[in-house]
Amino acid sequence: MIRGVAFDLDHTLFDRYATLRAVAPDFYRDFRARLAPGITEADVSRLIQWADRAFIHFEWEILFGELLKTGLFADPPTWEEYRDYLRGKFAEIAVPFPFARPTLAALRADGYKLGLITNGGEALQRAKLRMLQMENDFDAVLITGAFGTDKPDPAPFAAMAAQLALPPAELLYVGDNPFNDVEGARRAGYTPVWIRTTGSWVAPELPQPALQADTVAELPAMLRALNGGAANT
Repeated sequence: MIRGVAFDLDHTLFDRYATLRAVAPDFYRDFRARLAPGITEADVSRLIQWADRAFIHFEWEILFGELLKTGLFADPPTWEEYRDYLRGKFAEIAVPFPFARPTLAALRADGYKLGLITNGGEALQRAKLRMLQMENDFDAVLITGAFGTDKPDPAPFAAMAAQLALPPAELLYVGDNPFNDVEGARRAGYTPVWIRTTGSWVAPELPQPALQADTVAELPAMLRALNGGAANT
C-alpha cells in the first residue's frame, strides 16, 4: 500500500522550459554584446531550452559545452558564468506547471503524505517554492544543500522517509532525472515514478521504471490503481 509521495522539484513541479522562455529576453539583453552576429531573442530562447532539455541530466559543464557548439556566442562566458546567471534568474522567475498545485491538493485530499527532496542551494530552492506558492504544500521538505548530501545518495531519501514516518516501501518518489531521481529512489527502497518531461531516457545502462507518466497530473489515478482503487483514507 502506497501511503506517501515524495517529489523532485525542477522539471517535475517547476516548469523550467516556461521559466527559460520567460528568462530569454533578459538573457538576450544582458549577453547581447557576446552573442554571435545574427542571433535573435527567439534563437536564444530556443537554444537555451534545447540545451536544458537534452543535457541537464549531465550537469552544467557538459550542457554548456554542447550549447557552445550551436554557435550561440561570439565571445562565450565560462560555464560557471552561464550557470550562475541562470540560477540567479531562477531566484527571480519561476513558472509552475499549471496542474502541479491542484495535483498536490488532490493527493492530500486522498490522504497521502507529501514530501519534497530537491538538490540545490537552500536559498535558491526556497525562493522557487515561494514563487511557486508551494511553501505549505508538503508535510516535509528536504533541500540537499542544507542537508549536506545530494541525490542519488540514499541518505536524503532515508531522511525523508523518517520525516514522513513511513517506510520507503510505502512511498513513491516522483522525478525526471534517471540518475538522481529514479535510480536514487529505487536504491533507497522507494517505488520510483519517472516523469518524462525531457522526453527521452538518457541512461541506457539503467533500467527504466515500471511506473512512468508525462506529468504529475496522472498520479492520483495511478495511485488508485496501485492501491486497488482506493484512496489512502
